[in-house]
Amino acid sequence: MSKVNKEGAQQTSLLDVLKKKMRQAREEAEAAKDEADEVKRQLEEERKKREDAEAEVAALNRRIVLVEEDLERTEDRLKVATSKLEQATKAADEADRARKSMETRSQQDEERANFLETQVDEAKVIAEDADRKYEEVRFWNARVYA
Repeated sequence: MSKVNKEGAQQTSLLDVLKKKMRQAREEAEAAKDEADEVKRQLEEERKKREDAEAEVAALNRRIVLVEEDLERTEDRLKVATSKLEQATKAADEADRARKSMETRSQQDEERANFLETQVDEAKVIAEDADRKYEEVRFWNARVYA
């Protein structure tokens, strides 16, 4: 082959090599761009997940504060209710003691009333007997002195 043909063939093969390298470079650039787009999409997805997680953490923190406040109010109400229960229990105990005392006193008063009724009945019998004897004495006195 001649020198020109040889040089032309070398240039053609050099041109083919350059075209091939350019095509390869374009493909690599396209692949790198696709990979960069994928990494960017994943990064955006991770950022969104992080923001969602932070929002959820903030919401949970607010919920914790609300639950703690509710717990505090409930504990305060429990203290008040416990105090009222203690007062009511003391009042019930005092009322029960007073009731028992009154029952005892009532029973004693009833026994005393029964005793006094018996004495009144006995006194009536004695008084009737005394009246009868007085009338007899008066009758005999009137006969003796008449």
